[in-house]
Amino acid sequence: MFRVLSVLVGVWCACSFADTTTNQELLKNLSARMEKLPSKKGALIKSFTHHTQSYIYDQALAVIAFAKAKEKDKARSLLLGLESLQMKDGSLYFSYYMDGVSPYPIEGDKRFAGAIAWVALAASHYQHAFHSKEFSAFNYRVLSYLQSQMADLKVNGEEVKAVRFAPTDIKATRWNEAETVALEHNLDAYAAFKHFAQLNKTEKWNGEIKGLNRFIMSMWDSSRSHFWSGANVKTGAINKDELYLDNQSWSLLALDRDALREINPKLAMELNCDAFYVEHENVKGFMDSKPTRRPASSKFVWSEGTLGQVLAMKKVGSTCNDQSADQFMYSIHKMKKADGGIAYATFTPNPDFTTASSVAGTAWLYFAVNDVNPFEINL
Repeated sequence: MFRVLSVLVGVWCACSFADTTTNQELLKNLSARMEKLPSKKGALIKSFTHHTQSYIYDQALAVIAFAKAKEKDKARSLLLGLESLQMKDGSLYFSYYMDGVSPYPIEGDKRFAGAIAWVALAASHYQHAFHSKEFSAFNYRVLSYLQSQMADLKVNGEEVKAVRFAPTDIKATRWNEAETVALEHNLDAYAAFKHFAQLNKTEKWNGEIKGLNRFIMSMWDSSRSHFWSGANVKTGAINKDELYLDNQSWSLLALDRDALREINPKLAMELNCDAFYVEHENVKGFMDSKPTRRPASSKFVWSEGTLGQVLAMKKVGSTCNDQSADQFMYSIHKMKKADGGIAYATFTPNPDFTTASSVAGTAWLYFAVNDVNPFEINL
């Protein structure tokens, strides 16, 4: 009996030490990426090792990680950087160079709603973690901008509210962002409005929160047991041409228990397992998307998406191909780069993904190791 107990204690200690070491490595990598803004307040974080931009979504992820780790100065510095770049209408561009200059709007008016909503969510995490309202006015302006981008539409005959993908059409794409509402972006906005309202005890955003919740639930297809990716603002037509990993996992992370009772979360997880499971370069994980009518053109492991899936699997209590959430999480450790950060993806010719060390992979591994759901703030 003593021998068994000793072994169990040893295993527990080894796992605890490994997690502590991982936390230190991941936070060290995020810290090393930060660069002070010249002639501006605060700092930005370098999203990938191989190029010179900071995506505001990655800024938000790092703020949440630092807030959870109680590293106030670093979280505050990143929020100060974002605040210094905020435009008069409350918006922010999708990315900035490390000196604070943006490639936009010269390359298109890329003010994507989802990334902006993550900034608001990060500011709420900061407020909660440090009992500070320093960035509440900044957050209010962000949410006011998102509110200005919300459209009324009908989906399957039901009136809902949803935030547009972007304020104007991006000419380089084959579709009109201003006439599109994406489920993923509206999950982000739903969480951002909800947690600001809860923290600040305001009912101002109640209409937006309820409308967004109705839109999210309108994307659930009960006959297929999964979420669709979005809809057209003018017609209300649902996009059924492709499936996305995050549409299932992030929905389960963002929605509360009452909403989850209306669907079958384990079936949504089964779709992700059936459609997106990949074993590539000795890493077991999940890819990002696939067309509904044909196989994916490239199969690879996406670290950020896999770790979101890990957290959703933990919340729902599901497995995939007899693999537990923790087994997928530890598989992602194999994607660690020389600098201690996590590669964004295994190799793929898809230009939207890179094998470089990334803020997103690193921050989401921190969340997974510590059972942090970034869509939730427990008051």
